[in-house]
Amino acid sequence: MSYYATLSSTQKKNIAAIVKAANEAGITNKFAIAGMLAIVSKESAFLPKDEVSYANTNNSRIRKVFGSRVSHLSDAELNKLKADKTAFFNLVYAKTAGNMGGTDGSTYRGRGFNQLTGRSNYKTYADIIGEDIVKNPKKVNDVETAAKVLIAYNKRGIDHLKRKGKLAAYNTDDINGFKTSKDATMAFYHATAGSGKSVSYVKGLAANDHLGGMTRALNRVNDLMLEGVKETLDLVKKKPLITALLTITLIVGS
Repeated sequence: MSYYATLSSTQKKNIAAIVKAANEAGITNKFAIAGMLAIVSKESAFLPKDEVSYANTNNSRIRKVFGSRVSHLSDAELNKLKADKTAFFNLVYAKTAGNMGGTDGSTYRGRGFNQLTGRSNYKTYADIIGEDIVKNPKKVNDVETAAKVLIAYNKRGIDHLKRKGKLAAYNTDDINGFKTSKDATMAFYHATAGSGKSVSYVKGLAANDHLGGMTRALNRVNDLMLEGVKETLDLVKKKPLITALLTITLIVGS
């Protein structure tokens, strides 16, 4: 069974919302859209939501992810902390991306399709999409808002890679210039991880990913591009919307 076939009707409708938002933002390259979808598949499984609790995550994994932010805690202290997700996020994200301590870590924890994190990031994308997600951070979990944030985030990330001279490593000079699904997936992985990461780091993960995120994305991307587009067409036929039909036409024709 393909990965796409395992998705719920809600997940498939959310994929259609992402595709629509991408086209409305001028992204029509099928490899680019599939690459973004592949990364979202590992980030949130196409269900915009709050960052999950770490209560059931082993301490060694938490220490690997959060490093010095939890290094001062004993295992007993970490066990107590992770049992309270609000306290946990307030600690580990206390100074992340413009957070100013207090309750900012929990208030601006990961949300949406791409797990947007940190007060300054919420402010940046509030300004770009024209919605006040700083005062109403939970709105990032609304499907349409989540899709707009995701697309704006990826466009900005690709622009950063281009400015740093790293986008060419993925055989394109533009978000609509990708020629393969692998290049697109690696580029959007890089954009999500941050343009400060090296190309060799990202391509190394494509060759040997011990954490599995890149592997999952690469294993799913072609299925999402081919079967996902077909299924979205079927959804459009069931609920005809001119804008959605134009969206799919653009993808297939790119």
